Order: sequence, then C-alpha cells, then structure tokens
Amino acid sequence: MNQFQIYFVEHQTELRMVSFAGLILIFAGLEIIWPRRTADEQSKFRRLNNLTLLFVNFIAVRYLVPWATLDVALIAAERDFGLLNIISVPMFLSVILTIVIFDFLIYIQHIIFHKLSFLWRIHRVHHTDLEFDVTTAIRFHPFEIILSMFYKLIAVYLIGPLAFAIILYEIILNAAALFGHSNIMLSTKFDSALRTLFVTPDMHRIHHSVIRNETDSNYGNVFSIWDKVFNTYRALPEAGYDDMVIGLDKFRQPSSGQVLQLLKNPFTTGR
Repeated sequence: MNQFQIYFVEHQTELRMVSFAGLILIFAGLEIIWPRRTADEQSKFRRLNNLTLLFVNFIAVRYLVPWATLDVALIAAERDFGLLNIISVPMFLSVILTIVIFDFLIYIQHIIFHKLSFLWRIHRVHHTDLEFDVTTAIRFHPFEIILSMFYKLIAVYLIGPLAFAIILYEIILNAAALFGHSNIMLSTKFDSALRTLFVTPDMHRIHHSVIRNETDSNYGNVFSIWDKVFNTYRALPEAGYDDMVIGLDKFRQPSSGQVLQLLKNPFTTGR
C-alpha cells in the first residue's frame, strides 16, 4: 500500500465518523432551509427514535459481529484470495470495480430483503417511518444490520477488494444513503440530470410509498443504473411527490415508531 492508502486504513474509523456525522448535520440543516415536504409536529420524536435505533445497532454490531470489512479485506489480500486479488488490474481500476461491484451486490441484497417474507419482516422497520428525511437512512432493525454485515463480509472475501477501496465504498454508500433519504428540495432539472447515474431523494422517496408496486421499485443505493437495467425503476409516484403517502398501511399509529415497538416489529403479523 502507498502512503495514501496506509493513512486511509489507519484513520478509517475517524474518516467514517467525521463523514457520517458531518453529512447528517449538513443534510438536516438543508432540510430546514429547503424542505421538499413539510414535516409534522411529531417529527422530532420519530427522529429521536431513529437516532436511538442507530445507537442500538452500533452496540449490536460491536458485540455480535466479530470482524469488520477491513479485517476480511486484509485477510483475503494476505491469502491472495478473491477475484480482485487474483486478476491483475491497475489500482485505479480495482477501486472503480470495487465501488461498482459492491453497489450492485447491495442492490441485489435490497431486493432479496423485499422478496423473502421473513427478511421483509425485518426490513419493513425501515419502511414504517411515516416521513422521509435524513434520519430515515439510519432506521434499521439490528437483525438487518447484522445480516447485512455478514453478507458484505462474505462478498469482501470472495471479491478481494483493496482494503482502502472497501472503506471508500462504505463511506460513499453511507453518504449516498443519507443524501438519498434527505428531505431536501432539488430543482427538477438538477434531479433529472443527477439521477441519470445516481440515486436522488425524489427517486428513492418513491421506494417509501405506501403503494406496494412503488415500494417494490427504485432499490438502488449509489447508482440509479441498476434499477434502469433490471426494470425496477419508477420515475414518478402515482399521487405526485407532494401528495404521496409515506410508510406502510399496517403501521400508522404513532406508537409503531417507538424504539421498543420497532424492535418487536418483525415478530408481528402482516406486511
């Protein structure tokens, strides 16, 4: 590894934390200045519940997942295992391939969580949010976070990305998730141009619609191309962006968004 890669790996925890916290604050601020939709009076409570769930997930991963993606990437490199450790490609191309391959794999994972009923019961915690803002990006059940981590660990070992490349992708993925869930107003022209390649908030908001065929669309994370290539793309919500209903029909009571109820949600019946 060169000096830049060494620095990136050695300071990866700080880089992740600074980028994550910084972007949450930036997007939260932009949501106040240029909101796409008006938030209701209960928003401060649901944001607090979402942030509390983030803390629960941090503890769960810290104590229940024995490795980080960095650890597995270093092990794969040491053993010369994984696709990108076997084929000989320039470093720049290896980084690009890592970002593209892993974004596709996360797209596939997202679809699987929607299509398999027992995984949907876990994933639907994310969709029970009755609004859509930057804190929705961190609203996940601990089971989903843990399963997703093991999925990525297996993928890292099989793909064999450079250690700093997988860290870079995870920083990009977090940034894209926070941006894609943010309640910020973008001009129609800018949104249209941006979603040619990347997922925008308006595009991903459709994925959080209460209408089933809209919920089952726009699965992308960083790149919008996967939805377009695999015919899961939807350009506009049926009711329009201002009038579309966010969330799930079954979980619309205020109590459904409380942390304890979110943790118990996978064990309740219904979609």
